[in-house]
Amino acid sequence: MAEHRDILVIGGGPVGACCALWLAEAGATVTLIEKELEVCPPASGAHANCGLLVPSDVEPLASPGALGRGLGWLFDSSSPFFIAPRPSPALLRWLWLFRAAATPDRARAAGPVLRALHTASADLHDALAGRRVTATAADSGATIGERWRFHHDGIVQAYEAEAAMDEAVQARAAENALGVRSHLMDPNEVRKRFPGARGELAGAVFYPDDGHLDPLLFTREVVAMAETAGATVRCGTEAFALEPAGAGAVRTRTTKGEIVADQVVLAAGAWSPALTRGLGVSLPIEPAKGYSVDVERPADFPDMPLYMGDAHCVLTPLGDGLRLGSTLELAGWDMRIRPKRVAGLRRATERLLGIPADGPVRQIWRGPRPVTPDGLPVVGRLRRQPRLLLATGHCMLGLSLAPVTAQLIAEVAGGSPPSLDLAPLTVDRFG
Repeated sequence: MAEHRDILVIGGGPVGACCALWLAEAGATVTLIEKELEVCPPASGAHANCGLLVPSDVEPLASPGALGRGLGWLFDSSSPFFIAPRPSPALLRWLWLFRAAATPDRARAAGPVLRALHTASADLHDALAGRRVTATAADSGATIGERWRFHHDGIVQAYEAEAAMDEAVQARAAENALGVRSHLMDPNEVRKRFPGARGELAGAVFYPDDGHLDPLLFTREVVAMAETAGATVRCGTEAFALEPAGAGAVRTRTTKGEIVADQVVLAAGAWSPALTRGLGVSLPIEPAKGYSVDVERPADFPDMPLYMGDAHCVLTPLGDGLRLGSTLELAGWDMRIRPKRVAGLRRATERLLGIPADGPVRQIWRGPRPVTPDGLPVVGRLRRQPRLLLATGHCMLGLSLAPVTAQLIAEVAGGSPPSLDLAPLTVDRFG
């Protein structure tokens, strides 16, 4: 006999965790399942990412010139955007749709959509992190966000080459037109904030409304909050097929039996396309492998991320550790660690901060991010199966956009008009 649930959330990453919390606090009976034995597991796309919250990121992945750069990097496995050559119809379709989206008009249209999502999500991140902890006397007066190392006080994007800095200044004009706040910094200001910075610097852009947090701690705490609100969480339960169940419900076949739900929220990240095929829907989402390396944090590195634009390298402080992250690799489900990519990331950090490239490492991680061809997530009801709600395809922005995605899903699931226009986020935009 299949179990019956009101709402089933598939996926225990940041998006799924937030969806479970928002739905539970809205009064729904919610069950969240995660295929691994813990939420936000090492095999996920968020476990050890750089933890950035980026309301300033209004340029979609598919932008003019991006495809040309990608093709130029095609055979360089150490490049920032490596596309591993392979015979794959899904990749060919994705590249074709990416090419169609990488036009000035499409990029301009995507900017306001991203800005609206980011602005709303940043406010929700603040509200969530600002909740007071009252569980124990030791925590009295603390905020919940302290548990996931929440900081909302800016990110610095620095550049070594004058040409790269000039491009950043040009991009800043378009960002400012969409309401993004930023300030230019000269090399001395950068070194004052980051005393360990080495080598030549052309300048930087400071984004005061950006922030960062620890993605693993965030996801675990939000799941715990969802359970407190009444949600049921089951780890080690893998969904492997979705199908209609009659009366408008959806049947989910899992490794622990069948679950029939009135509504299903698919927040399975890069694994989402495998689950929608049974419903006749081909989601153009590719698993883009990202890397990070955790090292000991230098004593003079501040509580603020530093993005080195020329090297495409992010340095995020998390407690006494420093997370180095970079690169995007479209290699299908080949999750092998490429030593050349890790070495390139570490050499860049040595050049920029003097951290030895052969020094001790706390962790090397890689994980698949769910990348859509146009850089926008897929959020909303599936037209041909209205009981299935999609909350996936966030590219590298899942952590940043998790709260607003959850709010939109909770609104739609509850029958309320969504607070933001979902038309640009429908899967139907891909044909």
